[in-house]
Amino acid sequence: MSNQTLRQSEIDSLQYIASMSNELVQMAEASRFPMISYLLGMAYAEAFDVLRGARPARHAQLSGNPMQPKLNARESHAQPRRA
Repeated sequence: MSNQTLRQSEIDSLQYIASMSNELVQMAEASRFPMISYLLGMAYAEAFDVLRGARPARHAQLSGNPMQPKLNARESHAQPRRA
């Protein structure tokens, strides 16, 4: 997916994310937090790759918040349990 399929607001967001994650990498390295530095570096690389069109901007299975699993149809209409 090329950069042209992204809206300007998405491009702006990715540029901001890349910039801030790069600064945070430098802070983590200076504070000697190698794992945090590595993870932030991966975030920087991912944002930069999307901006230059080397990676797709969106993945169907990862859309939304990856920390919040999607509910299946049965769970989305779940009623509270009764004792």
